[in-house]
Amino acid sequence: MGMQGRMMLGGMGDDTKAYDHRIARRLLAYLLPHRRRLVVVLVLVVLAAAAANAGPLLLKIGIDDAICGGVQQEPQQPADQQAQPEAPICDTTQGSGGLLAIVGLVYIGTLGLMWGLNYFQVLITAAIGQASLRQLRNDMFAKLQRLSLSYFSRHPLGAVMSRITNDVDVISEFVTLGVTSLVGDVVMLVIIVGMMFGLDWRLALVSLAVMPLMWLASRVFSNWARNAFRQVRSTVGDVYGNLQESIDGVRTAQSFVREDRNAAAFEQTNRQNVDASVRAGAIVSAFIPVVDTISALATALVIVVGGMFVINGEMGLGTLVAYIALIARFFTPIQQLTRFYNQLQSTMAAGEKIFEVLDEPLDVEDQADARALPQIQGRVEFDNVTFGYNGTDVLHDISFDVAPGQRVALVGPTGAGKTTTVNLLARFYEAGRGQIRIDGVPLDSVTQDSLRGQMGIVPQDSYLFSGTIRENIAFARPYATDEQVVEAAEAVGAHGFIQRLPEGYDTDVRERGARLSVGQRQLICFARALLADPRLLILDEATSSVDAHTEQIIQRGLDRLMAGRTSFVIAHRLATVRGADLILVFQDGQIVERGGHDELLEAGGLYYQLYTTGFPGDETPEQTTATETMVLNRRMWM
Repeated sequence: MGMQGRMMLGGMGDDTKAYDHRIARRLLAYLLPHRRRLVVVLVLVVLAAAAANAGPLLLKIGIDDAICGGVQQEPQQPADQQAQPEAPICDTTQGSGGLLAIVGLVYIGTLGLMWGLNYFQVLITAAIGQASLRQLRNDMFAKLQRLSLSYFSRHPLGAVMSRITNDVDVISEFVTLGVTSLVGDVVMLVIIVGMMFGLDWRLALVSLAVMPLMWLASRVFSNWARNAFRQVRSTVGDVYGNLQESIDGVRTAQSFVREDRNAAAFEQTNRQNVDASVRAGAIVSAFIPVVDTISALATALVIVVGGMFVINGEMGLGTLVAYIALIARFFTPIQQLTRFYNQLQSTMAAGEKIFEVLDEPLDVEDQADARALPQIQGRVEFDNVTFGYNGTDVLHDISFDVAPGQRVALVGPTGAGKTTTVNLLARFYEAGRGQIRIDGVPLDSVTQDSLRGQMGIVPQDSYLFSGTIRENIAFARPYATDEQVVEAAEAVGAHGFIQRLPEGYDTDVRERGARLSVGQRQLICFARALLADPRLLILDEATSSVDAHTEQIIQRGLDRLMAGRTSFVIAHRLATVRGADLILVFQDGQIVERGGHDELLEAGGLYYQLYTTGFPGDETPEQTTATETMVLNRRMWM
């Protein structure tokens, strides 16, 4: 994709303005720390523009003064007067080879000066642009890290990635090339127009006579280009979304033999983007010969009118040649400014998308007077907590108390509100009504860092980062010693399989831990949580994907992990549920039952139904305890 295509990746609606001073002001704020170097760049641009336009003036001097010796033809005599010998238009006998050599050397010097000035200008501009964009990317990444989980549930991953990659690239091209090109083109136009009027104001007016045509062509092509580039931005978003989804779901696609169909679907999406890009490129390319035609028309007018001036002795030949050279240069910056207008539209669109992310309000934000949560004992209280998404409540008046060190199991049908409850405890979301307290301290009165710094969370999706096993276990404690890492792995039963790997703890797990099995990844996550030494532990279906043998290994590790800690376990494994001090049974966003395992079996409610129909991964009947057998037999005969 060419430059015009790349700068259209921002995404913009039909009502986006070509220029928005608010977006421009915020983008320029990233350049302010480099204002001294910007001044240097502007000076270099002005000097380079002056050097670039010295050529036509040197042509005039070289022809009129060095070659022709300053001789111009006198005005023609009337026909009725006595004929006089005509003076030559250019009397080379009066020329000066020395002056011509000086003009040639000066011209070569201006070219060298222009190249040197442009080199340093581009070098400094690139440094300024990249430094500014590095800060912009850092700001976006920091904001994405602070945004609550609800933001990522509302925005697809591909769209989020597009903001920090494609849209920033659009800004990059504008900052590093567009701004300096704008200044250079404007300075170039001012110098050229000034020289045109300085050489001969009449030819200047003749040259500018074609400007209405240029303005009309620019307006027409800008409108066409705007619509075409909007289509490019729309289709390129579809391409990235399809690509991201297809890569994430490649295993499912292969399982259902969908490779060819997915490839065909991507080819169609990609083709739409290619067609849109070709149409946009065709419009941009068509504008170039239009400008060339208008330039040729202006040149023809100058040759005809200026030629008459030369014949009549009203202008030197060198002046006419200089004018023709100026005309060739005059329309180049105009053409560039038209392209700059199209680039400006993309920049405003990309800036709008970027600042949408930076201005996204935080759903969970520390209060101004929030304090650090002191070392906790682990008492947890939910007091009539209600929470909902998009105006619909998913939790209704949830209340319970958990003593320090207790193990709490949350069970219930899918979608009953179990994960939402622990997410509120970790303050990934703010409770709509009611209050959550730890050791009597309301969660909304303390900082998020001090709260989560005393928590250990093992999600169902056992996520590992690219890097070694050692780095993943020490994720929360990067300065942990090798002995501490090994001790944590041994405690949860991970040390054995790690030792059997070719590189042991230095094994690179690759992206998302792809080199390890599901069970191995979960064991690493358990070791990571144990090494963090949290006071409060949350296990969100953390053993749901392991086989029975692996579960037996990590069950001992779980006992070690939860010992002395307040633990919340969203469990689909009976072994974990049975050992809980308190079981909370959720249904439709409410706690419908609570108590111990045997107590809830005796009650014969929802928990009894879940137990008798079987937890996922439930034990075999031989593992049923005597108490459970007695309860089941008694209820069978009721």
